[in-house]
Amino acid sequence: MKNQLFCLLFILLCSALSFGQTKEIDSLKAELLKSSIQDTTRIRMYMTLANTYHSYSVDSLAKYAKLGVKLSKLNNDYLLGRTSLNLGLAFRARNQMDSSRYYLNNALKIGKLKKDTLLLRYAYTNYALTLMDDTDFDEKVQVSLEVIKLAQDNNYYLAEAEYNLGVVYGNAGYDSLGLKYFKRALTSSEIGENNKFLSYTLMNLVLYSFESNNLDEAKAYLDKMSTLCEKMKLPKVCFNYYQRLGAYYDKVEIFDNAEKAYLNAIQEVENMNSPYHQMYSHISLGEHYVLAGNLEKAIQSFDKFEKINENNPTRSLEFWAFKQRAEAEKLIGNHEISNKYLEKYIKINDSLNSEKNKTSIANAEAKYQTVIKDKEIAEQKLALAESKSKTRTMNILIVSLLLGSILLWFSFRQRQKRMQQQLVTIEREQEVRTLESLMEGEEKERLRIAKELHDGVNGDLAAIKFKLASLLETNNQVINEAVAMIDTSSEQVRAISHNLVPPSLRDFNLLEAVGTYCENMNSVHQPEITFQHLGNAIVLNKKQEANLFRIVQELVTNSIKHAKAKEIHVQLSNVENNLQLTVEDDGKGFDENNVNGDGIGMQNVKSRVEYLNGLMDVKSDGKGTSITITITD
Repeated sequence: MKNQLFCLLFILLCSALSFGQTKEIDSLKAELLKSSIQDTTRIRMYMTLANTYHSYSVDSLAKYAKLGVKLSKLNNDYLLGRTSLNLGLAFRARNQMDSSRYYLNNALKIGKLKKDTLLLRYAYTNYALTLMDDTDFDEKVQVSLEVIKLAQDNNYYLAEAEYNLGVVYGNAGYDSLGLKYFKRALTSSEIGENNKFLSYTLMNLVLYSFESNNLDEAKAYLDKMSTLCEKMKLPKVCFNYYQRLGAYYDKVEIFDNAEKAYLNAIQEVENMNSPYHQMYSHISLGEHYVLAGNLEKAIQSFDKFEKINENNPTRSLEFWAFKQRAEAEKLIGNHEISNKYLEKYIKINDSLNSEKNKTSIANAEAKYQTVIKDKEIAEQKLALAESKSKTRTMNILIVSLLLGSILLWFSFRQRQKRMQQQLVTIEREQEVRTLESLMEGEEKERLRIAKELHDGVNGDLAAIKFKLASLLETNNQVINEAVAMIDTSSEQVRAISHNLVPPSLRDFNLLEAVGTYCENMNSVHQPEITFQHLGNAIVLNKKQEANLFRIVQELVTNSIKHAKAKEIHVQLSNVENNLQLTVEDDGKGFDENNVNGDGIGMQNVKSRVEYLNGLMDVKSDGKGTSITITITD
């Protein structure tokens, strides 16, 4: 009953709004029929009608935008920037991107000439939307940055601009840059109270947190989405929140909470009147049931999706649903049905890939046709010019050939640069694979030696100690000294074994390993070694931790053996995704120009830094040495 009442009120509200818009449009059209109104007033009416039709009638938008541009040109370009913007929007809505860019460019020129910030921001924003993510990526980034620059004094609009650039980078696969601008958009939308883009931004940040497996961060973003859902009470905002919440609980394997979240999302969809979101929510719930092992409910959810999909076929969702259903049927044991859905999934996958190829071909064909048309126009102009001046015609031909040659040369140079870049990338990848193989081999050899020392030599020393201890009753001073020497040797063997494969690095993390290492070295060597950690917690994979630990070992060992230092300081800091390792001593120093010399230790350090994509800064004089290694996330 409650839902029915809500739907009735929603319909009445929409009807009232529609009636109000219709009344305004009819009033404006009646005014335009009057011959007494001035052209400037008529232009403003055309703009108002175009803006009113923007959301639901592309043809009417285009009609009044064209009339506005035509009349503006007859009246000293009065409001030509705004009318050109409207016409650019109309062509974009019709997917005529070249024409859209032409009129949006005109709006940009006028905006720059008159320093109209508002016009520039709207024109740049829509111009970016006409560009393809793949073929026009660089230009799209530049345009998006211009929008950000224009919106610096208004956080409300800055949030939208930063979010759009985050989407551009994310779609192109530049995840770190995408995350950077989404985080900026989060700050701007909160300051500017732009709740619409705050919702979009949080939704994307949750996905990035999932990908990096940072579930604590994801939960913090979800808490903000929850607050936004309660505040705005918009079905789409709450739907996005419950969808992400369900995914979070699936990841932490609290399946009962995940089911509740997905069911809440389905309830929100009922108020959205969107078949797409209905199908999306049923697939998500089905995927959850597959993870939770409730295969019968999973099949029921996929059946609900297919029922809605019959009247609203959506291949992008079919692609996802059929793959999940094939998995569910396979787990149940219905292999024949599973194969049927798997074949459907493969067929859609092939079709989508084919469409991508067709789109690329269509874009290439469109560009080719544009070149052909430009060539035809040039030829017509040349034909007309022949009757006036043969010399002029020859000049035009020569210039055209020269321009063509320059373009061909430039294209060839660009292609050579791209090939060179690809070669450099391949060489870099090969170097990384080689370094990784060498380091893995080194770690395995360290583990083998450590085991042999611990299980072999240390065991033999323990046995000798036991036998000698049995003779201690004779109070032989030599035997006492031998036992003491064996204890010392055992401690050294144990220390060597732990340095080769530190248990704290294997069982805990980098900070524990480095701290324990410095304490152990303090107990057996003269220089005072201190360790300090600053900033956030350090989260790295085991390979990265192992390489950083080996760098610390090598640098501390160098300070002890060669620098004759009295104090050695080791510091690890992690501030704003910048991880920094610093090892300093007060020793005699060395020649900075000889860092790349023949020393195996420093060569190992340099190789490990390159593997970690880091930078190494060395400062050394007679008062000591400071080596800083920086790794940026």
